[in-house]
Amino acid sequence: MIFIKKYKRKIRSWIFKKQFIKQNFEKSKRLIIFFVPNEVDEVSGGILSICTIFEQVKILKNIHNCTVIASFLPRAKVIDHTYSKFENDMVIFDFQTIKNYFNDLDFLEIQIPEYMTINFQIGNRKMNSFFSWIKNIKTIKINILNQNDLLMRKLNVLENLKQITPNISMTVAHEKYANIETRNFYGVPLHLFLPWTSLKPYEKKAYELKENIIIISPDDIDRVPSNTKVTKEEILAKMKSELLDYEFITIRNLSFDDYKKIISRAKFTLTFGEGMDGYFCESILSGSISFAVYNTIFFTPNFKNLPTVYDSFDTLLDKIVLDIKHYDHTVVYKNYQQDLFMIINNIYSFERFQNKIRDYYLGKIDFN
Repeated sequence: MIFIKKYKRKIRSWIFKKQFIKQNFEKSKRLIIFFVPNEVDEVSGGILSICTIFEQVKILKNIHNCTVIASFLPRAKVIDHTYSKFENDMVIFDFQTIKNYFNDLDFLEIQIPEYMTINFQIGNRKMNSFFSWIKNIKTIKINILNQNDLLMRKLNVLENLKQITPNISMTVAHEKYANIETRNFYGVPLHLFLPWTSLKPYEKKAYELKENIIIISPDDIDRVPSNTKVTKEEILAKMKSELLDYEFITIRNLSFDDYKKIISRAKFTLTFGEGMDGYFCESILSGSISFAVYNTIFFTPNFKNLPTVYDSFDTLLDKIVLDIKHYDHTVVYKNYQQDLFMIINNIYSFERFQNKIRDYYLGKIDFN
């Protein structure tokens, strides 16, 4: 019975997409295709960022003159055709539907998340339909959406892509590695695409409206470069035993709207992830104070000496309880929160996000 329900759901999805593509897409000669993850339907910084970039690229059709579409990889096992945990307008097609409909292209731009590049190897049988599709396309361009440089350090992946086309660029999500050194390391033009994750403004609440909530990211310590022997459990045990007046909420299985509501209510956020991530930045944009460990890959130097960005998890364990007690006073909280807000807002303004994507399609590449 479960199999039958899943089969019917899959058929409905396939019929919907077949009808939708005919009703909403002209048979263009120029196409931009975003390959997106099929294995998850959750709120993550990477997926949110890809969706917002996708929407902005669609808006810029007057510049690039392309149809813009999203696809799962060929032969991906999927049922749903949208990401359901947050508001977005991305309808994701199975690759075969796109191949059948856009069968006479002159130009193709392929946007690939960094971790997915390994799939685009000549000889990968799962990608046979893709390689047969692109065989007769006159001009092909590939852009790697490098949102996490830890996942993009193997140069042989680039060599594989160059067998498809020499016309390759890379867009990076963090200013820390948006530089000439990274461009020279990879040997392809490089441009900054800011990781904007919300088309709606964050709800910035004042200290007086905040609650005694401490948000905890779901990450494990071992996901970031660190030699510490301190564990996440050890840190949280100490915090919970000494901060009895606070509620600790680990972010799991929330819609993006619910997540935004919770971080606007919280006074503090602690991220165990890469540091310069959504938990850190989005909480600050929501009027909170964030804590993290300085990560040399993602943080720029202006974060290094901030009192809530520690040099190690060992230091965090020693200091975070006292620091939370120190900042939980009206004037001290407001002054420091404003400092954090100014730093983050200068980096992640929506206008700057839009302009960087526009510049890319105007050919104004940061490091050509």
